[in-house]
Amino acid sequence: MGLTLDSSVLIAAERRAQPVSGLLRTIKETTGQTVVVISAVSVIELAHGIWRANTEDRAAQRRL
Repeated sequence: MGLTLDSSVLIAAERRAQPVSGLLRTIKETTGQTVVVISAVSVIELAHGIWRANTEDRAAQRRL
């Protein structure tokens, strides 16, 4: 069994000023050997969010 993350989970982490890398690390520590993935649609949504960022700093933060 695996775990598929929706982009809303990653966006919520950004709004809490938690880097996605930190969120993914926490999920991995919690789920152990469970495979964690995001869908292609979520990848596109996140990339679009980087492109639409209103400042260079925000775009850079979203790339983390």
